[in-house]
Amino acid sequence: MRRMKFQQIVDLLKQCNIQGGLWVDAGCGNGTYTFPLATFAGQVIAIDRNINNLSYLKSKISTEKNIITQQIDFNKPIWYNQLVDGILFGFSLHYHPVPQIALTNAFNQLITGGTIIIIEYASENPVSWVPHPLSMKKLISLLKEISFTNIQPVEILPSRRMSAYWDNASYILKAEKNLS
Repeated sequence: MRRMKFQQIVDLLKQCNIQGGLWVDAGCGNGTYTFPLATFAGQVIAIDRNINNLSYLKSKISTEKNIITQQIDFNKPIWYNQLVDGILFGFSLHYHPVPQIALTNAFNQLITGGTIIIIEYASENPVSWVPHPLSMKKLISLLKEISFTNIQPVEILPSRRMSAYWDNASYILKAEKNLS
């Protein structure tokens, strides 16, 4: 699978209007989205449940003083010991059979006015590397159920066909936690 390059991700995240603050990269993997996020956020907490991913990410952190790593499963209720300004799920929700759990936990971890950014594949058909796909329509419905507001698509990314059976068109969605 072809990965997006650093500058492509920076350009995508720029559209989300991230302005400093404390952010979580939930399911950070090897840091593909962590480093671009760190160009906008005041501090990034890169969380993943896989210690090998975090070890690799730590080995790549050199001059970036605003990135810390923690082994945390974002399906657990408390991720971090304080509320955060924003949470990024960069192609990580599709690994979880019940994304409502992670999204509810994210809602509870955000400050009022905080932002969630989700980048996911648009497909509804599971494949080995996307076991639990989450279409934009389904995700919007889940976010509304959880009480996120200002839900808006940021960009639809064109397909780069992966096989005859599946392509990987994807989308970026942004929402906020605002209590009425």
